[in-house]
Amino acid sequence: MEHDAPPAPSHHAQDDGAVDDWARDDAEPSDRHAAPAEESPEPADAAAAPAPPAEGVNDIQSSLQSLELKTNAPAHEDVQMVADEEEEEKRHINLVFIGHVDAGKSTAGGQILFLSGQVDDRTIQKYEKEAKDKSRESWYMAYIMDTNEEERLKGKTVEVGRAHFETENTRFTILDAPGHKSYVPNMISGASQADIGVLVISARKGEFETGYERGGQTREHVLLAKTLGVAKLVVVINKMDEPTVQWSKERYDEIEGKMIPFLRSSGYNVKKDVQFLPISGLCGANMKTRMDKSICSWWNGPCLFEILDKIEVPLRDPKGPVRLPIIDKYKDMGTVVMGKLENGTIREGDSLLVMPNKTHVKVTGINLDEKKVRRAGPNENVRVKVSGIEEEDIMAGFVLSSVGKCTLQEKLG
Repeated sequence: MEHDAPPAPSHHAQDDGAVDDWARDDAEPSDRHAAPAEESPEPADAAAAPAPPAEGVNDIQSSLQSLELKTNAPAHEDVQMVADEEEEEKRHINLVFIGHVDAGKSTAGGQILFLSGQVDDRTIQKYEKEAKDKSRESWYMAYIMDTNEEERLKGKTVEVGRAHFETENTRFTILDAPGHKSYVPNMISGASQADIGVLVISARKGEFETGYERGGQTREHVLLAKTLGVAKLVVVINKMDEPTVQWSKERYDEIEGKMIPFLRSSGYNVKKDVQFLPISGLCGANMKTRMDKSICSWWNGPCLFEILDKIEVPLRDPKGPVRLPIIDKYKDMGTVVMGKLENGTIREGDSLLVMPNKTHVKVTGINLDEKKVRRAGPNENVRVKVSGIEEEDIMAGFVLSSVGKCTLQEKLG
């Protein structure tokens, strides 16, 4: 769980203006702020049947007619598949929240879920009371992401939290990675599934410096994210409403000025692949709507939701060979594997291979965002139930793949 500053007055942000181009000039800090488809009704007017030749035949014909009508009606799975196809009009992106412990990752993630309508006011009031009872009033938003009692008592995220929200054009999965150095393996698990990284940095005096100094998790998380293939970063300077900061442009520029050279040295193209912005995760300022000028007059850029909705991610081939690196497995009325589908499309009934042991398996079920679906495409975090292999014969790092030979390019790529 990530802590935040005490609540500041609510902000009324403005909605006008277009999103700045992602690929901005790499200027100095001071220059950068200018119902599933309903089943078809059964036919109402069936042709009148001829008079039955004998008593009882009419009942048989009626039963056969009813059976025929039921057979012609669309099956539930077919209706679900149609609904899935309609939902696929929105692209899907996996976001991993990374950064030093107490930067405010869980609070920012919880605020996103609240602002996008995934959490209602009644639940928020419950969390506020629970946090107040623990004398941790500013932690309540983090309770949305940190769901177990250990995390709430310690104030630290331990496992990778997972949640879902949508914007106008995109479906997102939030992966809330722990920031404490003791849980780096869990952070790696989350980052390995991500397309975009949201690097959360605390602007509070002393907190940025602690995370940025050698040995701090800000540095380590950036290096791990780049190594694990997180190609783009959104760097949010959080806690800007904190009393030691008070939306100071000088503090924002100081942090940005130190981060840019480090991000370059880590392999990121700051001009094309990194976007900075100030926010308050606790109050929601500059997250769903643009910054209120009465609160922060110097920021002229987009808000967080705008940036996320416009981000470009590497395209995956839905018609290519299936490539699903397995990150976990378990038993649930059969063998279930979990992972991010990197390429191809998996359909119920498909025959696939578990590599490297070359075991042939059949897909008997697919779950996506807690829903059962008939198929899943690239970039989706899925749970796939398979037959033909036992759970103990699978290890993390195995790959669920199409039956057939890889090309040399696929092996090297």
